[in-house]
Amino acid sequence: MKRSEIRELLKVTRQPDIISFAGGLPGPETFPVADFEDISCKILREKGAVALQYGPTEGEKPLREEVAKYLAREKSNINAENILITAGSQQGLDMIAKIFLDPNDIAIVELPTYIGGIQAFRAYRAKMIGIAQDDHGMKMDQLEAALKKLADRRKKPKFIYVVPDFQNPSGVTMSLERRKRLLELARQYEVPIIEDSPYKDLRYKGNSILAIYSLDKENYVIVLGTFSKLLCPGLRLAWIMAPSEWMDRMIVAKQSMDLCCPSYTQLLVAEYMKQGLLQAQIEKIRKIYGRKLEFMLESLAKYMPKGVEWSKPEGGLFLWIKLPKRMSANELFPKAIKNKVAYVVGSAFHCNDKGQNTMRINFSYSTEQQIDQGIQRLANMIKENM
Repeated sequence: MKRSEIRELLKVTRQPDIISFAGGLPGPETFPVADFEDISCKILREKGAVALQYGPTEGEKPLREEVAKYLAREKSNINAENILITAGSQQGLDMIAKIFLDPNDIAIVELPTYIGGIQAFRAYRAKMIGIAQDDHGMKMDQLEAALKKLADRRKKPKFIYVVPDFQNPSGVTMSLERRKRLLELARQYEVPIIEDSPYKDLRYKGNSILAIYSLDKENYVIVLGTFSKLLCPGLRLAWIMAPSEWMDRMIVAKQSMDLCCPSYTQLLVAEYMKQGLLQAQIEKIRKIYGRKLEFMLESLAKYMPKGVEWSKPEGGLFLWIKLPKRMSANELFPKAIKNKVAYVVGSAFHCNDKGQNTMRINFSYSTEQQIDQGIQRLANMIKENM
């Protein structure tokens, strides 16, 4: 196991005078504090004995039912038996790795991909094959070639891990055509798909694309979702949606981790959803983050020198910056800290340790004034070192 580079970076960036684009932190102005205050009193008054007690490993049924309804917007045959509540999506990733991976097993991931996935799979000594992506997501011709090559050697990857909507770190969204092709290849080579979907509802412009699980007719897809981005990360609540025949081993795996998630926060969120408050919360987030994204894109266009490129996502929390190939974001990081601005080095998101000329920046946490100042500091530091 290795320390998380992002978690370690956050220790440095907590200094009060540093403008940090490093963490994937939601804006605290979006947290539904007043609603939670009212609902907390209701839960403690009406269900206190249950809320403060141990609960079932798979999660409180009211919350599982609400999550199932939420996911059934795109696929009708989902019910509470398909849902397992986890303590954040990272626990879900660890659970997937524990169930699927033995040492030297193969997992296919995007290149770049979410660092939490890399960390979880490495902890179980998996070998990762990274498939490059472009502006439309994972390249299916490269995926097909990799699957064929493995099949020729009589090897099969344990799963294909993707973040299809506003990917962390790149901000890329996988096209509908490629989602369909991904499912075709998964069926052809009999490989499950792990669809990590924390950002799908965080779309600020453009049209939504069907989730991969909604296109799945043969139970090849396991979905990870979270309330950390829609409500607040302090709840530490997320979920796994999986075919019922896989759910029992997930429950067994979770029992050795924490027995159960907190009943109190589960019932709190279940009541919040039951009252129909989630959609209004999502709309509020979309307006706030949409403005911040546009402001950051404008700041990048204003300050960044020629030779620097960046993504232009339609949602999510992140932008992906590419420096000229001769430059290293790893080497520049201490200089950025001296200039009182922080980012995450792009190499942390590559399973092959490449991507040294890339970085990830977040726009959801900072104010517009901080975004303007921080991008200006970052641009000036890059100019000085070009």
